[in-house]
Amino acid sequence: MDKLIIESNIVNDDLASFKWNFNLDADDKKFNTVEEANDIPIAREMFYLPFIKSVSISKNEMVLERFDIVSWVDVIDEVEKIIEKKLQLIFSDKFKMNEKKENIITLYAESTPNPKVMKFVCNKLLTKKIHEVKRGNSSNKSNFINSIFSFDYVEQVFLNDNYISVSLSENYNWDSHVNNFRDFLKEKLEKEFDFSLVDKKEVEENNSNNQSLDNVSRQIIKVIDEYIKPSVAMDGGNILFKQYHPKEKLVEVVLQGACSGCPSSTITLKNGIENMLKEMVPGKVETVSAING
Repeated sequence: MDKLIIESNIVNDDLASFKWNFNLDADDKKFNTVEEANDIPIAREMFYLPFIKSVSISKNEMVLERFDIVSWVDVIDEVEKIIEKKLQLIFSDKFKMNEKKENIITLYAESTPNPKVMKFVCNKLLTKKIHEVKRGNSSNKSNFINSIFSFDYVEQVFLNDNYISVSLSENYNWDSHVNNFRDFLKEKLEKEFDFSLVDKKEVEENNSNNQSLDNVSRQIIKVIDEYIKPSVAMDGGNILFKQYHPKEKLVEVVLQGACSGCPSSTITLKNGIENMLKEMVPGKVETVSAING
């Protein structure tokens, strides 16, 4: 909200109304004396005008009752100016504070099992749709992601939930880049990032696609989503179900983010994911095959 707007109106011979375009932190109350209005400064100050008999105030309106010593036609403009001056201070403080709160971004860097990937965690939700983009991908339409590739050492970007996993090119390491890169991301998020990136429709479509799968595939997806994905996400990665082969009892998954090309991915799959699927989908899974995203 950019501007305070006040509308005044003479209700009748005794009453005048003043409405504004934001909400005060006040309940509906009526005051008949300055002492009663002591806790509401803007209402209290109305009683300093000698012709004010009572003050009724709500979140976005004040109604003043006058003594029969002046006419509202003669004083309403002056009263409006007084109210506007008081409200302007409240308005400015309220919306400057809100603006600051909305723009506060915290971002911290986390190392991952993949030494080439650093995970940057934000205090706000960035997306509900996974974005995985490799350098040179012409289909990417996100200006935010494109700006990350302005750094020569960035090879791949993975955006999910409230974090960004960034993969380095060969011959680079994070030791000499992480602080500058984190500052860059923080500034971009504060000044340019569109937090309306969430696309509920696509999420709903993905969920509906699962309904067309066989029962075993749906069981596997449930295990992956509930038990495997959260732990993998903590390391800046993601795992997607690709296909189930019932004859071979083989599950194909896609590794994304920090998991993609990670030296420890094979061990993680064999010792963790594979064993969990064998236990939780008994008799249906023997092996897991991973494909880098």
